[in-house]
Formats: sequence, C-alpha cells, structure tokens
Amino acid sequence: MKVVYRFERVAALFLSVLMSTSLLAAPAAIGVETPSFTRQQAALGERLYQSHCISCHGDKLNNGMFAPAIVGQSFYRQWGGRKVKALFDRIKTTMPSGNLGALSNQQYLQLLAYMFLQSNFPPGKKLLSANDQQLSAIRLPVPDSGRGVERPVEIPASPDIVVNPLENITPVTDAMLIRPADKDWLSWRRTYDASGFSPLKQIGLTNVAELRTVWSWSLPSGRNVTTPLVHDGVMFVYGAGDEVQVLDASDGRLLWRYQGAATDNTARYALRSIAIYANSIIVPTNDGSIVALDSKTGEVLWEKPVVEPAPFRFSGGPLVAAGNILIGTSTGRALGHNFIVALDALTGEEQWRFSTVATPGQLGGDSWNGMADQDRAGAGVWTPGSYDPASGFALFGTGNTYYPQQLRQPVKDETSNDGLFTNSTLALKATTGELAWHFQHLPNDQWNFDEAFERTIVERPINGRQQKLVLSGGKLAIFDMLAMRDGEYIASFDLGLQNVVEGIDPQTGRRKIAANARPSENETRLVCPSMSGARSWRPTAVNELEHILYTSYTESCMQLGPELQFVGDFVFADMGIKAYPRFGSDGYFGGLKAIDLNTLQTVWTLRKRAVLSTGLLATAGGLVFSG
Repeated sequence: MKVVYRFERVAALFLSVLMSTSLLAAPAAIGVETPSFTRQQAALGERLYQSHCISCHGDKLNNGMFAPAIVGQSFYRQWGGRKVKALFDRIKTTMPSGNLGALSNQQYLQLLAYMFLQSNFPPGKKLLSANDQQLSAIRLPVPDSGRGVERPVEIPASPDIVVNPLENITPVTDAMLIRPADKDWLSWRRTYDASGFSPLKQIGLTNVAELRTVWSWSLPSGRNVTTPLVHDGVMFVYGAGDEVQVLDASDGRLLWRYQGAATDNTARYALRSIAIYANSIIVPTNDGSIVALDSKTGEVLWEKPVVEPAPFRFSGGPLVAAGNILIGTSTGRALGHNFIVALDALTGEEQWRFSTVATPGQLGGDSWNGMADQDRAGAGVWTPGSYDPASGFALFGTGNTYYPQQLRQPVKDETSNDGLFTNSTLALKATTGELAWHFQHLPNDQWNFDEAFERTIVERPINGRQQKLVLSGGKLAIFDMLAMRDGEYIASFDLGLQNVVEGIDPQTGRRKIAANARPSENETRLVCPSMSGARSWRPTAVNELEHILYTSYTESCMQLGPELQFVGDFVFADMGIKAYPRFGSDGYFGGLKAIDLNTLQTVWTLRKRAVLSTGLLATAGGLVFSG
C-alpha cells in the first residue's frame, strides 16, 4: 500500500470528525467511573505514541501542527460522557492516519492507557481490556465547563493568512535544469556539471558566524543520505523507507507526505538523490520501481517496475536529461550485470538499457580473462550521473568487479583481464544509450577501489584554449581529467595518500601498479588507502568563480593477505582485510583539501581528527561547508 497524506486536509477532516454530531452524546455526570489501566500499559503506549502519533499530535498530545489535542479540556468537551468503547473504535478505525491496521487491539489499548495517564487519570492494577462489555461500561468524564449538549460548530479560517508555496510552484523545464535559478537546488549537485556550487553570496566571510538554526525536521529512522531538492520555496526530501516529505522551505511546515510500500527502514539501501521535472517528483523505490509524484499534491502520476528488487537495487539516484530519466543499478556481491536504464520522464516508458558489464563479442567483452558471461559481475553505478547538454553526453562512473581473483592472471596480453567497464567513466548519449566513449581509471581492481563517484564537468585551459573536461577521483584519491569530446586523457593529480600506483602513462593515463601492492597468496602486505578509500561517496565541490576543487579525504591503510580471513577480519574476494593507520600517523585521520584546477596544486589543507562524513558545498560567498 502506498499512501499520500496532505496534512491540511487530514487535520481538518480529523477535527471535523471529532466535532461532528455523530460523535456527540449527552454528557454524563462528573462522578462516572474513570478508565482503569496499568502503568505498564501506559508505558508501552508511550513508545507507540512516539512511533506513530507524535508527528501529528505533538509531544504533549495537544501541540501538534496537523491534528487536534487528545488530552485536556478541549478534548473532553468533545468526548466527555462518551463510552470508552466509542473512543477505542474510533482510533482503531482511523489511526494511524494512512496506515490503518498497523497496530493490534492490545496496542490500541496501550495508546489509550497513555492518553489517560497524560489526562491525570490514576493508573491501577487492572488492565484496560478489549472486552466490549467492559469498555462500554466505562464513560469518559465531562469537564466542569463542558456540561450541556454540544452542538456542531464551524471552524473559522485562521486569522493569520498562510500562503502555501505549492500553489505557485512552476513546472521544471529543461532550461531550468541547465541553468537553475540561484535560489533553487534542482538536482543532486544542483547543476548538471555536479559542481555542488551555490551562486548565492548573502552569507560570506563577514557574517557566516551569525548563522543560527531557523527550523529542523526529523527524517524517518534509517539510512538518510539523500540531498533535498528546493524549487520555488518548496523543499522535497526523501527519507528511509521510500518516504517523501515536502516542506515549506521557509519554516519547515509539512505540505504533503508520500509513503511507499516499504515497511522496514532498518535494512534499506541509501539513496543519494531524487529528481524533479515538469510537474513531477521522480522517486526510485526499494522494490525496484520508479514512481512519479505530482509535485503539488503527492498523487502518483505513474509507477514503472524497472528491476527485480533482488539482487539489483538503486543507490545512486535519477538524472533527468534530454527528456529521459537515467539511473544505474548496483547489486552488492550478487551475480548479475548492472546496467543504466532510461525512462521517458513524462510517461515512464523505458527507452533503452546499457549493460555496464561488457559481454562476449561486444566492445570490451574480451577483457574478462575468458570468464563466461554469467560469471561476470560488478561495475555498479553508485551515484547519479552528470550531463553535458552541448554534446548530449550523460556521464556515469562505475565500481569494481565483485570477483577480482578470477582476473589476476592475464591469458593473452595486459588488457585481457581489465574487466570492462568496471572502474570506468562512461559517456552515453542520453537519447539513445549509445556509448560515445569510455575510460577505465583502474583496470583489474584487486582492492575494492571503486571509481564510482561524481563526474564533475569543468573548463580549463589546455594548450592555450579552454576545453571542457570531465574530472573524477576514486578511492585512491587520484583525480583524472578527460576531454569531454572523446574521453582523451589529459592529466592527473594525486593527493599522495596511496602506495598502489607508482606511475601514470602521460599519454594514455594507464596506471602502473606497484608490485608489492598486489595481493599475494603467500604474504600479508600493507596497502594504502584502506578499502574504504582515501576518498569515497562524499562528493566534492568546485568553486566555479575561483576554479578551486574542494575534496575531503581520509588517511588510512589496510593489511591485505590470505591468512587474515581466518581471524575474523573483513574478506574481499579471497583476501582478508584489516584496517591499519598510515606509518607515522599523528592521529589526524580526516581532512579537507583545496586544489587549484589551473595549476593542479594544493592551495590549502585542513586536517581533522575525525573523518568528514558529508558532501561539500561551495558558495559564491567564498565559503565551503562540510560536516
């Protein structure tokens, strides 16, 4: 079941239900028997309330933004004199809103017990029972001011005019995605070039210290790493368990909420982005579908299954380009060819698929050491793609192979065990899925050193003229620059945190691997960085005005060897892995670097004890934000 909540309507409906004549009865005497319940029942009810009710009714049961009070004088003016059975039946058939049947009879009784405790009814030794006779024998008390017959009332409009920003939200066009308004954030890294740069400059060096919290919002429990989108003053947020929450960006007021079919948030995979296009919000789901929601109401416009939820999953996010929704899959360690798929952004109809694992007889098909097609796996797409409207190229990065031990010995030549298209940049034509070019950054990956992160589009002078380049860096924190037009290798710069690559061919960009860094079946070796990477999923940012790249980094190494897998350490393929600090470590493991993209030199470095755990944001105010 997938439910959309529009909270203004839900709150008004619930309030009108509580105040309707069908719920009112002649009040009972003040001295009627009060409900009987135990303290343990109330304690269990409090936990349920925190999970299912607090977001609407508030932490004090009478201070919610979207539902009326369920304690106090106002509540008992409506319910005083009524049988407890009537209240039990009402909450059982109407609550939790949008998720009916989620609780058992015992749990509804526990919620009632918590409500009664908060109304200062004394707990006792007798459990509140679901027995109809017993519930019907107890009437709720009427407050002193509530004597007399209640009559239906009409709720006047609020004297404070509250403008719903959804009323004026505009459709998102291709032109907006290419050049979004300064105040908008319409895609994962704001713009197609994945720069993570905001042109806003009201906050700068002179006033940044004055920043204060204006409002906050709690996301569902689980893995929440999705970048919110902002358009026309409305914030669209994805939360764990396929939940979309839409907020007034100025004050955090909830405008509508969508709940997908997911019922358990604890084991859900992280999703890095959602998308906005035309009048719809594009949401990948944990069951392998893509859903388009009406941006004003949250109603489902269309829903298309794309993959079986196992072994495939979405963990990157959608890219809307040339009228298509492009998204890649990842499979963990299961067998299966990952792929990038394109759907029509308005209808959801599939347009094309591209396998990121080269198959026999196709380009790159002979780079898998003779492995059968069904044995090849990996090249997962873990982050959203970038897009260059001028060339029409959509740019995606891929991860490693899941079975590297089968690629260790070449059967023909040096490239026969590269394992294409693992650890590669893929330039695909967004309209057709045709592969325009590819570049493999780390062939034959034996260490789990993915190159699956953002592809940033930058411009830099090459041989006296500006060229559009694709910039990317993998877990080794070696950044490569490629020509947008054809993928030609231009240059690299190394943050100096690795001992795996000892040289890079200046013409081709192919890396020379240090002999003592390769996995050995006979000895344990120290390899830097660890498999978590000198940099990883946390995206970089580029100050477009100053041509500065900002990147977080981690100083770490790992022991890699066959004997480690027998002592409870992590195992990658057939090798055991154990995290290890760098030689001479001073206890500072995290940091932030600024790199001049014209000179490829480090501008400054900020070292930290802890690893920076967020993506970066650069602004025209001369700031870079991290967490």
